[in-house]
Amino acid sequence: MSTTMPPTVISIGDLVVDLITPTRLPILPFKHQEIRGLYMEAGGGCNFNILGQRLGLDVHPVGAIGDDIFGAALADILRAEGIDLSGVAVLPGSRTCVVLDLIDRDTHAHTFVGSLAEGPLVEFTPAIEKLVRRAGAVFAQGYNLHEEQLPLLLDGVLTAARRHRVPIFCDTGPTLGHGIDSVRIRHLVESCDILMMTEEEVPLASGGRTGEAAFTYLFEAGAQAVVVKQGSAGCTVVLPTEHITVPGFNVPLVDTVGAGDCFNAALVYGRLHGLDWWGAAELANAAGAASVQKRGSGRNAPTRAEVEGVLGRALV
Repeated sequence: MSTTMPPTVISIGDLVVDLITPTRLPILPFKHQEIRGLYMEAGGGCNFNILGQRLGLDVHPVGAIGDDIFGAALADILRAEGIDLSGVAVLPGSRTCVVLDLIDRDTHAHTFVGSLAEGPLVEFTPAIEKLVRRAGAVFAQGYNLHEEQLPLLLDGVLTAARRHRVPIFCDTGPTLGHGIDSVRIRHLVESCDILMMTEEEVPLASGGRTGEAAFTYLFEAGAQAVVVKQGSAGCTVVLPTEHITVPGFNVPLVDTVGAGDCFNAALVYGRLHGLDWWGAAELANAAGAASVQKRGSGRNAPTRAEVEGVLGRALV
């Protein structure tokens, strides 16, 4: 039996509770609906954490959860998945980020209604520095720039990762266009090695640029690769010297919530296990395809076996 330890991945923030309900969109005033189920699940970055752990990474989230019933429930869910929460602070008087996920029963479209976490600033500690130093990768998100408790932690982790030459993966996400200063966006982009985003998000990460001008901007900022997620069509890995287009998988669609997070976790897993860009992107597409066949997030993320089923072979 192999005694090789799984790669450690530090995942920054976005520790969210999802309240998930099937409904009919749009929601209109005085048009009351009876829902069939309201489910509490781990959401946001927890989807990355859970699938990463299930695939075989040693995931260590760092950040904060609230000193409330939602934080306690979220901690129970993550610990049950075998995720180490030693880097997650529970600070007195803090509040967990809670998001209401409204999912259309017929079209599977969804919208989010939520509140940001609140509480004291989270410190970058020597213990977290030690975690980063021995990590195989760090995973950040553009959403981290919105988390009011995390500026010290985010800067500390990114700086330590650069100092110890730990690769930084970042999903820039759709929230960069929501009131984030361009200087902070540029700093985040300059700190990261591998960027993941949708085609619609490319201008948000590149100062409004599109196409090859956007990719040139991102490479000049320091990116080694830009992975453009294209939904059911798959993804394109943009490198300084070539574009690698990897097709997706044709699967039944149930719910897209969490699919991008699962894509991210599988991409990191693939790269840390020595897959080339085609292989890692194919695995990421398979994880996304496995995710959309299940409803909701958190514990409803696919299993390793389900990802392998879509991929058509066992993982390395």
